[in-house]
Amino acid sequence: MLPSTADLIRHIDRHPGEKTRQLAARFGVAEDELDDFVELLLRLQLDGSAIRLPGAGWDVPERTEHRVGSLKVARGGHGYVRAAAGTIKEEDFFVRASDLKGAVPGDTVLLKLEKPSRSRGRDGAGERLRQGKVADIVRRSRSLLRGRFLRRGEGGSVTVADGRVSLEVDVPPGDTAGARNGDQVLVRLLDGAPLKGQPKGKVVVRLQDEGSYATDLLVIREVYELPGEFSRAVLAEVEAFEDIRDGAAHPGRVDLRGEQVFTIDPVDAKDFDDAVSIEELPGGDVRLGVHIADVSQYVRPGSALDREAMRRGTSVYLPGHVIPMLPERLSNGLASLRPDEDRLTKTVRLTYGAGGKLKRSEVFPSVIRSCRRFTYEEVLAILSYLETGEAAPGLPADHAAFEGALSRMARVRDRLHEARYVRGALYLDIPKLRLTLDASHQAVGIGRDERDPSHALIEELMLAANEAVAAYFKEKRLPLVGRVHPPPEERKVEQLKGFVEALGFRFGARGDQAHFQRLVEQTAGDPLSAVVQLALLRTMGHAEYIAGAGLHYALATASYCHFTSPIRRYPDLLVHQVLDEHFSGELAKASRRAEWDARLPHAAERSSELERRAEEAERDMTQLRLVRYLKPLVGEEMDARIVSVHPFGFFVREEETLVEGLVHVATLDDDYYELDERSHALQGRRTRKRFGIGERVRVELWDANPDEREISFRFKRRLRAPRSGR
Repeated sequence: MLPSTADLIRHIDRHPGEKTRQLAARFGVAEDELDDFVELLLRLQLDGSAIRLPGAGWDVPERTEHRVGSLKVARGGHGYVRAAAGTIKEEDFFVRASDLKGAVPGDTVLLKLEKPSRSRGRDGAGERLRQGKVADIVRRSRSLLRGRFLRRGEGGSVTVADGRVSLEVDVPPGDTAGARNGDQVLVRLLDGAPLKGQPKGKVVVRLQDEGSYATDLLVIREVYELPGEFSRAVLAEVEAFEDIRDGAAHPGRVDLRGEQVFTIDPVDAKDFDDAVSIEELPGGDVRLGVHIADVSQYVRPGSALDREAMRRGTSVYLPGHVIPMLPERLSNGLASLRPDEDRLTKTVRLTYGAGGKLKRSEVFPSVIRSCRRFTYEEVLAILSYLETGEAAPGLPADHAAFEGALSRMARVRDRLHEARYVRGALYLDIPKLRLTLDASHQAVGIGRDERDPSHALIEELMLAANEAVAAYFKEKRLPLVGRVHPPPEERKVEQLKGFVEALGFRFGARGDQAHFQRLVEQTAGDPLSAVVQLALLRTMGHAEYIAGAGLHYALATASYCHFTSPIRRYPDLLVHQVLDEHFSGELAKASRRAEWDARLPHAAERSSELERRAEEAERDMTQLRLVRYLKPLVGEEMDARIVSVHPFGFFVREEETLVEGLVHVATLDDDYYELDERSHALQGRRTRKRFGIGERVRVELWDANPDEREISFRFKRRLRAPRSGR
């Protein structure tokens, strides 16, 4: 059995210098567990909790002059490394181009620190940045490098030269992807590449139609190693399932087909995994129903479908393309809660008193028949009509039939929101950039997604259902995949405090979640509201999955889980599978309970990793298509606001579209600018001119680089005097 990370770090701290095999022997790691143990050590190194010194074994970073971090490389070829924040503070280090030792942007490297440098150059490296040399490459970047392929026998090489990286990559036979002599290709460096000599790599894409949506999609799939087509075994399982013609043919379920049940989803949604209903009871009580697609009736534990769903972890929603967790016949057909078709579901039924207090909670298998498929826009139009009495464009012709239900749901939404607010839950409202794509998936415009009453309605009802299921698991003592969110680290809160006060806002005495919510409210309506909320979001830890229950800081609850999206998230599917065995009595067997207890920790950890991969891929594809959309617009000017400041320049965001990019310090040629860390501003040495967060500036789109996903601006002029605080 593998040791816990806490025990492993504690042992390394007490016994520095032990090698991997020695550590494995100390903890009694079996030979068949050795790969998992090595992976555990790698994770400790990636997050900065422990480091492996070449030839000197394992140690903790505080005792050494080594740090682990992610490498960024500037146009001049020099690099910056941000130390991973495990047991030490986050810190930036400077690396000369000659000391990169074959490391490329995005690599996680082990840095051997030198004495602080007193020299300054036009590269923006600060006097306060310590210098270091790459001592080892811990893990290669997922990023692909562009170069020209030269065939040599059955293999070849790729010459990479892009202004930041210049190296020759050896491509072994079998890793050429059919590239021909002279082809432009994208190559991935392989782990284990030596610090001396020629690194090895694998050609993953031949750039035959560069800039097309199909090529960009292929690149993103390769960078993040996203899954492709489903196997024959998986598809065969799905094809064996029979269509549901009559819900009555499935006994043991509560028949809810006579209730007014409907779905609310985005206009382009194809899989519908949640439906809602509501009824008024005598005495003023209301009974809310949240009905979730019973995917686990098809995806049984241990089946080919189940193994594939765990391997994928989640559906990946790229602009213009979805990589589903489950095959289409299941996700868009058999399990999807399509209107006017009988569907198997699990229902969470919540009864609320007239004052909004939860009086009763039930969880049971059911069968429903959705009577209507609503889009968010339609529901928003109905809610607006109920509030104003004016019929806005988009109001459905059949709105009268659903006004009562939606009105009651809106009241429940408001009471749930208020109760969550009172107990200290944190609500952030950060608009997001949205690309508008045409039928051929080309970006034709930029918009923004913001939270509206229709989205808030479904969000609150789903949160209530998830909480109710977590409470049910706790009451019945069932094995749970919990959703947890840790409280922020002390040092990050202090950084946030300095940042917020530098902008002129009061931070005050730090308390719990309610304190952060007051900060959000204090900045509401201010042009810097989104900047403050983004800083607050970065202060918070990442939510993740664990085996068991745990604190969800942002929701201010001691127990929470994901239950409402089993079509697209594996942890939700696991919760459904456990419920199936609870309802059937199978889970009462001690042996079966032990199997679940052994299975869930790994499944939860893997689900967290795959969730992060999906989020990164979605962001990267959005940024890539955005850069391609902006490339023809280079030279255009726009109004923007400074949203963050760094030694190398400042980032600006166009206020309407939310397009964000860098004004590099090297383009500010009227003076030499330095970072004033206390005020979060760049200041000229000679002119004392300052560029601070919140200032409105006129900028010119300077460059849009698809390879680096980078958007660059050039400063033109100020639009108003700098902010003086509050």
